[in-house]
Amino acid sequence: MNSEMIKTGIAGLDNILLGGIPAGNVVLVQGETGTGKTLFGLEFIYRGITEFGEPGIIVVFETSAQKLIRDAATMGWDLDELQRQKKLQIVFTSPEVLEQEVRSADSLLLETAAEIAARRIFIDVVGLLMQSSFIPPGQEVRSGYREVLQQLIEGLNRENLTTMLSHETGSRPEAQNTLESATFLSDTVIRLAIRARCGRVQRSIEIVKSRGQDYDAGQHTLQIHSSSGLEVFRRVQAPLRRNLAQPTSMARHSVIGVDALDALIGGGIFAGSTTMVVGVSGVGKTILGTQLLREGALRQGQMGLLVSLDEHPAQIARNAATLGLNLQEQIDDGSVHILFESPQELDVDRHFADIVRLVEKHDIQRLVIDGMTSYSTALGDLSLYLDFFHALVAFSKSRLMSTFFNYENPEFLGLSSFMPEFPVSSIVDNIVLLSLVELSNSLRRCITVVKARGSKHEFDSREYEIRQGGIHLKAQPVELPAQLPFSSYSSILSRAPTRFRNPAAMSAGGSAQESK
Repeated sequence: MNSEMIKTGIAGLDNILLGGIPAGNVVLVQGETGTGKTLFGLEFIYRGITEFGEPGIIVVFETSAQKLIRDAATMGWDLDELQRQKKLQIVFTSPEVLEQEVRSADSLLLETAAEIAARRIFIDVVGLLMQSSFIPPGQEVRSGYREVLQQLIEGLNRENLTTMLSHETGSRPEAQNTLESATFLSDTVIRLAIRARCGRVQRSIEIVKSRGQDYDAGQHTLQIHSSSGLEVFRRVQAPLRRNLAQPTSMARHSVIGVDALDALIGGGIFAGSTTMVVGVSGVGKTILGTQLLREGALRQGQMGLLVSLDEHPAQIARNAATLGLNLQEQIDDGSVHILFESPQELDVDRHFADIVRLVEKHDIQRLVIDGMTSYSTALGDLSLYLDFFHALVAFSKSRLMSTFFNYENPEFLGLSSFMPEFPVSSIVDNIVLLSLVELSNSLRRCITVVKARGSKHEFDSREYEIRQGGIHLKAQPVELPAQLPFSSYSSILSRAPTRFRNPAAMSAGGSAQESK
Protein backbone atom coordinates (compact mmCIF):
# COMPACT_ATOMS: atom_id res chain seq x y z
CA MET A 1 0.00 0.00 0.00
CA ASN A 2 1.34 3.45 -0.95
CA SER A 3 1.34 5.58 2.18
CA GLU A 4 2.93 8.63 0.55
CA MET A 5 1.13 11.90 1.27
CA ILE A 6 1.00 14.73 -1.26
CA LYS A 7 1.03 18.15 0.39
CA THR A 8 -1.17 20.83 -1.18
CA GLY A 9 1.00 23.65 0.14
CA ILE A 10 -2.10 25.75 0.90
CA ALA A 11 -1.66 27.35 4.32
CA GLY A 12 -3.53 25.42 7.00
CA LEU A 13 -5.11 22.89 4.62
CA ASP A 14 -2.55 20.12 5.10
CA ASN A 15 -3.13 20.36 8.86
CA ILE A 16 -6.85 19.76 8.31
CA LEU A 17 -5.93 16.82 6.05
CA LEU A 18 -3.55 15.53 8.75
CA GLY A 19 -0.51 15.72 6.50
CA GLY A 20 -1.82 16.00 2.96
CA ILE A 21 -3.64 13.89 0.37
CA PRO A 22 -2.82 10.20 -0.25
CA ALA A 23 -0.75 9.79 -3.41
CA GLY A 24 -2.94 8.70 -6.32
CA ASN A 25 -6.12 10.30 -5.03
CA VAL A 26 -8.14 12.34 -7.52
CA VAL A 27 -9.22 15.59 -5.84
CA LEU A 28 -12.50 17.31 -6.67
CA VAL A 29 -13.00 20.92 -5.56
CA GLN A 30 -16.66 21.93 -5.78
CA GLY A 31 -18.52 25.13 -5.05
CA GLU A 32 -20.65 27.92 -6.41
CA THR A 33 -19.36 30.83 -8.48
CA GLY A 34 -17.02 33.05 -6.48
CA THR A 35 -16.05 30.52 -3.81
CA GLY A 36 -12.41 30.38 -4.97
CA LYS A 37 -12.20 27.09 -6.90
CA THR A 38 -9.91 28.40 -9.67
CA LEU A 39 -7.63 30.13 -7.18
CA PHE A 40 -7.56 26.92 -5.14
CA GLY A 41 -6.34 24.93 -8.15
CA LEU A 42 -3.82 27.60 -9.18
CA GLU A 43 -2.25 27.62 -5.73
CA PHE A 44 -2.15 23.82 -5.66
CA ILE A 45 -0.06 23.88 -8.85
CA TYR A 46 2.03 26.90 -7.85
CA ARG A 47 2.96 25.52 -4.41
CA GLY A 48 3.75 22.17 -5.96
CA ILE A 49 6.29 23.80 -8.28
CA THR A 50 7.85 26.33 -5.91
CA GLU A 51 7.81 24.38 -2.63
CA PHE A 52 7.95 20.72 -3.59
CA GLY A 53 9.69 20.74 -6.98
CA GLU A 54 6.72 19.18 -8.78
CA PRO A 55 6.08 20.74 -12.23
CA GLY A 56 2.44 21.13 -13.18
CA ILE A 57 -0.15 21.70 -15.90
CA ILE A 58 -3.22 23.95 -15.75
CA VAL A 59 -6.06 23.25 -18.19
CA VAL A 60 -8.75 25.92 -18.57
CA PHE A 61 -11.82 26.09 -20.81
CA GLU A 62 -13.28 29.53 -20.08
CA THR A 63 -10.43 31.73 -18.86
CA SER A 64 -7.48 32.62 -21.08
CA ALA A 65 -3.90 31.95 -20.01
CA GLN A 66 -3.16 35.68 -19.93
CA LYS A 67 -5.97 36.34 -17.46
CA LEU A 68 -4.74 33.55 -15.21
CA ILE A 69 -1.23 34.98 -15.30
CA ARG A 70 -2.58 38.46 -14.54
CA ASP A 71 -4.75 37.29 -11.61
CA ALA A 72 -1.96 35.12 -10.16
CA ALA A 73 0.43 38.07 -10.26
CA THR A 74 -1.72 39.90 -7.70
CA MET A 75 -0.88 37.07 -5.28
CA GLY A 76 2.81 37.37 -6.03
CA TRP A 77 2.86 34.27 -8.22
CA ASP A 78 4.82 34.66 -11.48
CA LEU A 79 3.26 31.96 -13.65
CA ASP A 80 4.78 33.41 -16.81
CA GLU A 81 8.29 32.93 -15.44
CA LEU A 82 7.48 29.35 -14.42
CA GLN A 83 6.37 28.65 -18.00
CA ARG A 84 9.65 30.04 -19.33
CA GLN A 85 11.49 27.74 -16.95
CA LYS A 86 9.51 24.75 -18.34
CA LYS A 87 8.08 24.03 -14.91
CA LEU A 88 4.52 24.99 -15.82
CA GLN A 89 2.30 24.73 -18.86
CA ILE A 90 -1.05 26.53 -19.11
CA VAL A 91 -3.35 24.96 -21.69
CA PHE A 92 -6.34 26.96 -22.96
CA THR A 93 -8.59 24.57 -24.86
CA SER A 94 -12.15 23.33 -25.29
CA PRO A 95 -13.87 20.35 -23.65
CA GLU A 96 -14.13 18.64 -27.06
CA VAL A 97 -10.41 18.89 -27.73
CA LEU A 98 -9.53 17.69 -24.22
CA GLU A 99 -11.72 14.61 -24.64
CA GLN A 100 -10.02 13.80 -27.95
CA GLU A 101 -6.62 14.29 -26.34
CA VAL A 102 -7.40 11.80 -23.61
CA ARG A 103 -8.72 9.21 -26.06
CA SER A 104 -5.79 9.65 -28.44
CA ALA A 105 -2.82 7.30 -28.22
CA ASP A 106 -0.44 10.16 -29.05
CA SER A 107 -2.03 12.77 -26.80
CA LEU A 108 -0.35 16.15 -27.07
CA LEU A 109 -1.42 16.98 -23.53
CA LEU A 110 0.20 13.88 -22.06
CA GLU A 111 3.23 14.41 -24.25
CA THR A 112 3.60 17.91 -22.84
CA ALA A 113 3.28 16.50 -19.34
CA ALA A 114 6.12 14.10 -20.06
CA GLU A 115 8.32 16.87 -21.53
CA ILE A 116 8.19 19.04 -18.39
CA ALA A 117 8.09 16.01 -16.04
CA ALA A 118 4.75 17.18 -14.67
CA ARG A 119 3.58 15.69 -11.37
CA ARG A 120 0.39 17.74 -10.89
CA ILE A 121 -2.51 18.79 -13.12
CA PHE A 122 -5.48 21.06 -12.49
CA ILE A 123 -8.51 21.06 -14.82
CA ASP A 124 -10.99 23.96 -14.48
CA VAL A 125 -14.05 23.42 -14.88
CA VAL A 126 -14.52 19.68 -15.40
CA GLY A 127 -18.31 19.88 -15.51
CA LEU A 128 -18.05 21.42 -18.99
CA LEU A 129 -16.92 18.06 -20.37
CA MET A 130 -20.59 17.11 -20.57
CA GLN A 131 -20.90 19.45 -23.55
CA SER A 132 -18.45 17.31 -25.53
CA SER A 133 -19.97 13.97 -24.58
CA PHE A 134 -21.77 12.13 -27.34
CA ILE A 135 -24.83 10.62 -25.72
CA PRO A 136 -26.30 7.72 -27.73
CA PRO A 137 -30.08 7.70 -28.02
CA GLY A 138 -31.68 6.21 -24.95
CA GLN A 139 -28.56 6.64 -22.75
CA GLU A 140 -28.73 8.93 -19.72
CA VAL A 141 -26.66 12.12 -19.70
CA ARG A 142 -25.19 11.06 -16.37
CA SER A 143 -23.76 7.76 -17.61
CA GLY A 144 -22.33 9.39 -20.75
CA TYR A 145 -20.54 12.08 -18.75
CA ARG A 146 -19.29 9.53 -16.22
CA GLU A 147 -17.71 7.46 -18.99
CA VAL A 148 -15.86 10.48 -20.42
CA LEU A 149 -14.69 11.59 -16.97
CA GLN A 150 -13.54 8.10 -16.07
CA GLN A 151 -11.44 7.87 -19.24
CA LEU A 152 -9.90 11.24 -18.42
CA ILE A 153 -8.99 10.18 -14.90
CA GLU A 154 -7.55 6.83 -16.05
CA GLY A 155 -5.39 8.56 -18.66
CA LEU A 156 -3.99 11.01 -16.11
CA ASN A 157 -3.39 8.24 -13.58
CA ARG A 158 -1.33 6.30 -16.11
CA GLU A 159 1.04 9.28 -16.23
CA ASN A 160 1.24 9.35 -12.41
CA LEU A 161 -0.22 12.85 -12.27
CA THR A 162 -1.79 14.09 -9.04
CA THR A 163 -5.09 15.33 -10.41
CA MET A 164 -7.26 18.17 -9.14
CA LEU A 165 -10.59 18.93 -10.78
CA SER A 166 -12.95 21.83 -10.12
CA HIS A 167 -16.70 21.60 -10.55
CA GLU A 168 -19.35 24.31 -10.45
CA THR A 169 -22.36 23.56 -8.25
CA GLY A 170 -25.81 24.82 -9.13
CA SER A 171 -29.52 24.04 -9.18
CA ARG A 172 -29.75 23.08 -12.84
CA PRO A 173 -30.39 19.35 -13.42
CA GLU A 174 -27.37 18.92 -15.70
CA ALA A 175 -25.09 20.45 -13.08
CA GLN A 176 -26.47 18.11 -10.42
CA ASN A 177 -25.99 15.09 -12.70
CA THR A 178 -22.37 15.87 -13.57
CA LEU A 179 -21.55 16.77 -9.96
CA GLU A 180 -22.89 13.45 -8.73
CA SER A 181 -20.72 11.54 -11.21
CA ALA A 182 -17.62 13.61 -10.42
CA THR A 183 -18.13 13.13 -6.69
CA PHE A 184 -18.47 9.38 -7.10
CA LEU A 185 -15.32 9.02 -9.23
CA SER A 186 -13.14 11.30 -7.12
CA ASP A 187 -11.22 10.01 -4.10
CA THR A 188 -11.07 13.33 -2.24
CA VAL A 189 -13.92 15.84 -2.35
CA ILE A 190 -13.46 19.39 -1.03
CA ARG A 191 -16.44 21.74 -0.83
CA LEU A 192 -15.99 25.53 -0.83
CA ALA A 193 -18.82 27.82 0.24
CA ILE A 194 -19.48 31.51 0.75
CA ARG A 195 -22.22 33.32 2.65
CA ALA A 196 -23.05 36.77 3.94
CA ARG A 197 -23.02 37.17 7.70
CA CYS A 198 -23.65 40.42 9.55
CA GLY A 199 -22.81 42.48 6.49
CA ARG A 200 -19.54 40.70 5.67
CA VAL A 201 -18.48 37.75 3.54
CA GLN A 202 -17.64 34.49 5.27
CA ARG A 203 -15.94 31.66 3.39
CA SER A 204 -15.73 28.04 4.49
CA ILE A 205 -14.07 24.81 3.39
CA GLU A 206 -15.15 21.25 4.15
CA ILE A 207 -13.55 17.89 3.41
CA VAL A 208 -16.56 15.86 2.30
CA LYS A 209 -14.59 12.64 1.83
CA SER A 210 -11.01 11.51 1.32
CA ARG A 211 -10.32 7.83 0.74
CA GLY A 212 -7.39 6.27 2.53
CA GLN A 213 -7.00 8.82 5.33
CA ASP A 214 -8.47 10.46 8.37
CA TYR A 215 -9.09 14.22 8.45
CA ASP A 216 -10.73 16.96 10.49
CA ALA A 217 -14.39 16.95 9.46
CA GLY A 218 -16.77 19.90 9.48
CA GLN A 219 -16.74 23.42 8.06
CA HIS A 220 -13.49 25.29 8.58
CA THR A 221 -12.82 28.94 7.82
CA LEU A 222 -11.26 29.82 4.46
CA GLN A 223 -9.77 33.24 3.81
CA ILE A 224 -8.31 34.74 0.63
CA HIS A 225 -5.41 37.12 1.20
CA SER A 226 -4.87 39.55 -1.67
CA SER A 227 -1.09 39.25 -1.50
CA SER A 228 -0.47 35.62 -0.57
CA GLY A 229 -3.39 33.37 -1.53
CA LEU A 230 -5.56 31.02 0.48
CA GLU A 231 -5.40 30.19 4.18
CA VAL A 232 -7.46 27.62 6.08
CA PHE A 233 -8.24 27.95 9.79
CA ARG A 234 -9.28 24.85 11.71
CA ARG A 235 -12.74 25.14 13.27
CA VAL A 236 -12.65 25.69 17.03
CA GLN A 237 -15.20 22.93 17.62
CA ALA A 238 -12.80 20.26 16.32
CA PRO A 239 -11.08 18.46 19.22
CA LEU A 240 -7.34 18.93 19.55
CA ARG A 241 -5.47 15.98 18.06
CA ARG A 242 -2.22 16.71 19.83
CA ASN A 243 -1.88 16.16 23.57
CA LEU A 244 -5.07 14.10 23.64
CA ALA A 245 -4.38 13.02 27.23
CA GLN A 246 -4.92 16.10 29.41
CA PRO A 247 -1.88 16.59 31.64
CA THR A 248 -2.23 17.52 35.29
CA SER A 249 0.21 19.07 37.69
CA MET A 250 0.60 19.30 41.45
CA ALA A 251 2.62 22.49 41.02
CA ARG A 252 0.96 25.61 42.37
CA HIS A 253 1.43 29.26 41.69
CA SER A 254 1.66 29.96 45.39
CA VAL A 255 2.18 33.67 44.78
CA ILE A 256 -0.17 35.03 42.14
CA GLY A 257 1.37 38.44 42.66
CA VAL A 258 -1.78 40.41 43.43
CA ASP A 259 -2.36 40.75 47.15
CA ALA A 260 -6.12 40.85 46.68
CA LEU A 261 -5.99 37.29 45.36
CA ASP A 262 -2.99 36.00 47.28
CA ALA A 263 -4.77 36.77 50.55
CA LEU A 264 -8.03 35.09 49.57
CA ILE A 265 -6.93 32.06 47.50
CA GLY A 266 -5.15 30.03 50.11
CA GLY A 267 -2.35 27.85 48.78
CA GLY A 268 -2.35 29.44 45.33
CA ILE A 269 -3.78 27.92 42.17
CA PHE A 270 -2.69 24.86 40.22
CA ALA A 271 -0.69 25.23 37.03
CA GLY A 272 -3.09 24.92 34.10
CA SER A 273 -6.09 26.18 36.06
CA THR A 274 -8.74 28.44 34.55
CA THR A 275 -10.13 31.41 36.46
CA MET A 276 -13.23 33.44 35.68
CA VAL A 277 -13.20 37.02 36.99
CA VAL A 278 -16.78 38.34 37.07
CA GLY A 279 -17.82 41.93 37.62
CA VAL A 280 -19.60 44.98 36.26
CA SER A 281 -17.82 47.62 34.22
CA GLY A 282 -15.47 49.76 36.28
CA VAL A 283 -14.57 47.32 39.05
CA GLY A 284 -11.02 46.78 37.74
CA LYS A 285 -11.08 43.53 35.75
CA THR A 286 -8.62 44.80 33.12
CA ILE A 287 -6.36 46.27 35.80
CA LEU A 288 -6.36 42.93 37.61
CA GLY A 289 -5.45 41.17 34.37
CA THR A 290 -2.61 43.64 33.80
CA GLN A 291 -1.28 43.01 37.30
CA LEU A 292 -1.45 39.25 36.81
CA LEU A 293 0.62 39.45 33.62
CA ARG A 294 3.19 41.90 35.01
CA GLU A 295 3.69 39.99 38.23
CA GLY A 296 3.99 36.72 36.35
CA ALA A 297 6.68 38.22 34.10
CA LEU A 298 8.56 40.13 36.81
CA ARG A 299 8.40 37.73 39.76
CA GLN A 300 8.05 34.28 38.21
CA GLY A 301 9.55 34.67 34.75
CA GLN A 302 6.30 33.64 33.06
CA MET A 303 5.56 34.88 29.55
CA GLY A 304 2.13 36.52 29.29
CA LEU A 305 -0.51 37.24 26.64
CA LEU A 306 -3.46 39.63 26.90
CA VAL A 307 -6.26 39.17 24.34
CA SER A 308 -8.79 41.98 24.00
CA LEU A 309 -11.71 42.91 21.76
CA ASP A 310 -12.48 46.05 23.76
CA GLU A 311 -9.35 48.14 24.16
CA HIS A 312 -6.45 48.91 21.83
CA PRO A 313 -2.98 47.96 23.17
CA ALA A 314 -1.93 51.62 23.38
CA GLN A 315 -4.97 52.42 25.53
CA ILE A 316 -4.37 49.43 27.79
CA ALA A 317 -0.74 50.47 28.33
CA ARG A 318 -1.76 54.11 28.95
CA ASN A 319 -4.40 53.21 31.54
CA ALA A 320 -1.96 50.92 33.32
CA ALA A 321 0.66 53.66 33.40
CA THR A 322 -1.73 56.05 35.20
CA LEU A 323 -1.69 53.57 38.09
CA GLY A 324 2.06 53.16 38.07
CA LEU A 325 1.97 49.84 36.22
CA ASN A 326 4.59 50.13 33.49
CA LEU A 327 3.10 47.50 31.20
CA GLN A 328 4.84 49.04 28.20
CA GLU A 329 8.16 47.93 29.67
CA GLN A 330 7.07 44.27 29.55
CA ILE A 331 5.65 44.75 26.05
CA ASP A 332 8.95 46.20 24.86
CA ASP A 333 11.09 43.43 26.34
CA GLY A 334 8.77 40.74 24.92
CA SER A 335 7.68 39.22 28.22
CA VAL A 336 4.05 40.34 27.68
CA HIS A 337 2.22 40.33 24.35
CA ILE A 338 -1.14 41.87 23.43
CA LEU A 339 -3.50 40.58 20.74
CA PHE A 340 -6.20 43.08 19.81
CA GLU A 341 -8.90 42.53 17.22
CA SER A 342 -11.95 44.53 16.23
CA PRO A 343 -15.13 42.63 17.16
CA GLN A 344 -16.84 43.81 13.95
CA GLU A 345 -14.55 41.64 11.80
CA LEU A 346 -14.05 38.75 14.19
CA ASP A 347 -13.72 35.30 12.64
CA VAL A 348 -13.57 32.88 15.53
CA ASP A 349 -11.58 30.13 13.76
CA ARG A 350 -8.86 32.52 12.64
CA HIS A 351 -8.92 34.32 16.00
CA PHE A 352 -8.44 31.07 17.90
CA ALA A 353 -5.62 30.10 15.50
CA ASP A 354 -3.90 33.45 16.20
CA ILE A 355 -4.08 32.82 19.96
CA VAL A 356 -2.64 29.31 19.55
CA ARG A 357 0.13 30.63 17.30
CA LEU A 358 1.19 33.32 19.79
CA VAL A 359 1.01 30.95 22.77
CA GLU A 360 3.17 28.34 21.06
CA LYS A 361 5.60 30.84 19.52
CA HIS A 362 6.33 32.68 22.79
CA ASP A 363 5.71 29.79 25.23
CA ILE A 364 2.98 31.75 27.02
CA GLN A 365 2.32 30.61 30.59
CA ARG A 366 -0.22 33.22 31.68
CA LEU A 367 -3.14 34.11 29.41
CA VAL A 368 -5.74 36.81 30.07
CA ILE A 369 -8.85 36.99 27.88
CA ASP A 370 -10.25 40.46 28.56
CA GLY A 371 -13.90 41.03 27.72
CA MET A 372 -15.56 37.65 27.22
CA THR A 373 -18.89 39.47 26.94
CA SER A 374 -17.70 41.12 23.71
CA TYR A 375 -17.26 37.70 22.11
CA SER A 376 -20.94 36.96 22.64
CA THR A 377 -21.89 40.18 20.86
CA ALA A 378 -19.36 39.74 18.06
CA LEU A 379 -20.21 36.11 17.29
CA GLY A 380 -23.97 36.43 17.66
CA ASP A 381 -24.21 32.67 18.16
CA LEU A 382 -24.32 31.19 21.65
CA SER A 383 -23.31 27.70 20.52
CA LEU A 384 -20.25 29.08 18.69
CA TYR A 385 -19.44 31.16 21.78
CA LEU A 386 -19.57 28.04 23.94
CA ASP A 387 -17.40 26.13 21.47
CA PHE A 388 -14.79 28.91 21.52
CA PHE A 389 -14.73 28.95 25.33
CA HIS A 390 -14.45 25.16 25.61
CA ALA A 391 -11.64 25.16 23.01
CA LEU A 392 -9.70 27.79 24.98
CA VAL A 393 -10.11 25.84 28.22
CA ALA A 394 -8.99 22.57 26.59
CA PHE A 395 -6.00 24.25 24.94
CA SER A 396 -4.98 25.98 28.18
CA LYS A 397 -5.08 22.75 30.15
CA SER A 398 -3.18 20.83 27.47
CA ARG A 399 -0.27 23.26 28.00
CA LEU A 400 -0.70 23.66 31.79
CA MET A 401 -1.15 27.38 31.11
CA SER A 402 -2.86 29.54 33.74
CA THR A 403 -5.74 31.34 32.05
CA PHE A 404 -7.94 34.17 33.32
CA PHE A 405 -11.25 35.12 31.67
CA ASN A 406 -12.76 38.52 32.38
CA TYR A 407 -16.55 38.49 32.14
CA GLU A 408 -18.75 41.56 32.52
CA ASN A 409 -21.86 40.82 34.56
CA PRO A 410 -24.80 43.05 33.57
CA GLU A 411 -26.13 43.32 37.14
CA PHE A 412 -25.01 46.55 38.76
CA LEU A 413 -25.75 45.93 42.42
CA GLY A 414 -26.14 42.39 43.69
CA LEU A 415 -25.78 39.09 41.84
CA SER A 416 -28.61 36.69 41.11
CA SER A 417 -26.26 34.50 39.06
CA PHE A 418 -22.62 34.53 38.06
CA MET A 419 -23.20 33.88 34.35
CA PRO A 420 -26.70 34.99 33.26
CA GLU A 421 -26.18 34.11 29.58
CA PHE A 422 -23.30 31.69 29.74
CA PRO A 423 -23.17 29.17 32.61
CA VAL A 424 -19.52 28.17 33.09
CA SER A 425 -19.27 27.63 36.82
CA SER A 426 -18.70 23.90 36.28
CA ILE A 427 -16.12 24.45 33.52
CA VAL A 428 -13.67 26.84 35.17
CA ASP A 429 -11.57 25.95 38.19
CA ASN A 430 -11.82 29.26 40.02
CA ILE A 431 -14.41 32.04 40.21
CA VAL A 432 -13.61 35.51 41.54
CA LEU A 433 -16.34 38.12 41.97
CA LEU A 434 -15.58 41.82 41.81
CA SER A 435 -18.64 43.81 42.83
CA LEU A 436 -19.89 47.20 43.94
CA VAL A 437 -21.44 47.71 47.39
CA GLU A 438 -23.59 50.72 48.24
CA LEU A 439 -22.90 52.01 51.76
CA SER A 440 -24.60 55.20 52.80
CA ASN A 441 -24.16 57.57 49.86
CA SER A 442 -21.06 55.97 48.29
CA LEU A 443 -20.08 52.91 46.25
CA ARG A 444 -17.32 50.64 47.54
CA ARG A 445 -15.55 47.80 45.75
CA CYS A 446 -15.71 44.23 47.06
CA ILE A 447 -13.86 41.02 46.11
CA THR A 448 -15.00 37.47 46.88
CA VAL A 449 -13.45 34.14 45.89
CA VAL A 450 -16.46 31.92 45.29
CA LYS A 451 -14.61 28.85 44.06
CA ALA A 452 -11.01 27.67 43.94
CA ARG A 453 -10.55 23.99 43.12
CA GLY A 454 -7.87 22.28 45.16
CA SER A 455 -7.19 25.40 47.23
CA LYS A 456 -8.21 26.28 50.76
CA HIS A 457 -9.63 29.66 49.91
CA GLU A 458 -11.33 32.24 52.10
CA PHE A 459 -15.07 32.92 51.79
CA ASP A 460 -14.78 36.41 53.23
CA SER A 461 -15.85 39.35 51.10
CA ARG A 462 -13.13 41.96 51.34
CA GLU A 463 -13.09 45.61 50.38
CA TYR A 464 -10.43 46.72 47.94
CA GLU A 465 -9.39 49.93 46.28
CA ILE A 466 -7.73 50.85 43.00
CA ARG A 467 -4.75 53.14 43.45
CA GLN A 468 -1.10 53.41 42.50
CA GLY A 469 0.15 49.89 41.94
CA GLY A 470 -3.28 48.54 40.96
CA ILE A 471 -5.77 46.64 43.13
CA HIS A 472 -5.09 46.48 46.88
CA LEU A 473 -7.09 44.99 49.75
CA LYS A 474 -8.05 47.36 52.54
CA ALA A 475 -6.92 46.33 56.00
CA GLN A 476 -9.34 44.32 58.13
CA PRO A 477 -10.26 45.56 61.63
CA VAL A 478 -7.98 44.12 64.29
CA GLU A 479 -10.96 42.57 66.10
CA LEU A 480 -13.89 41.31 64.09
CA PRO A 481 -17.31 40.86 65.70
CA ALA A 482 -18.13 37.28 66.59
CA GLN A 483 -20.06 35.40 63.93
CA LEU A 484 -23.52 34.26 64.94
CA PRO A 485 -24.79 30.73 64.16
CA PHE A 486 -27.38 30.08 61.44
CA SER A 487 -30.02 29.69 64.14
CA SER A 488 -29.81 33.44 64.71
CA TYR A 489 -31.19 34.10 61.23
CA SER A 490 -34.29 33.43 59.18
CA SER A 491 -34.50 33.02 55.39
CA ILE A 492 -31.04 31.50 55.24
CA LEU A 493 -31.38 30.53 51.56
CA SER A 494 -32.33 34.03 50.45
CA ARG A 495 -29.86 36.62 49.22
CA ALA A 496 -30.52 38.74 52.35
CA PRO A 497 -31.23 36.66 55.49
CA THR A 498 -32.70 38.53 58.50
CA ARG A 499 -31.46 38.26 62.09
CA PHE A 500 -33.68 37.62 65.09
CA ARG A 501 -33.58 40.29 67.79
CA ASN A 502 -33.90 37.71 70.56
CA PRO A 503 -32.76 34.26 69.32
CA ALA A 504 -33.12 32.77 72.84
CA ALA A 505 -36.75 33.76 73.06
CA MET A 506 -37.44 32.28 69.65
CA SER A 507 -35.87 28.97 70.64
CA ALA A 508 -38.12 28.97 73.73
CA GLY A 509 -41.21 29.58 71.60
CA GLY A 510 -41.49 33.32 72.29
CA SER A 511 -42.53 35.92 69.72
CA ALA A 512 -39.48 37.92 68.78
CA GLN A 513 -39.52 40.57 66.13
CA GLU A 514 -37.09 40.36 63.27
CA SER A 515 -34.88 43.02 61.81
CA LYS A 516 -32.41 43.23 59.03
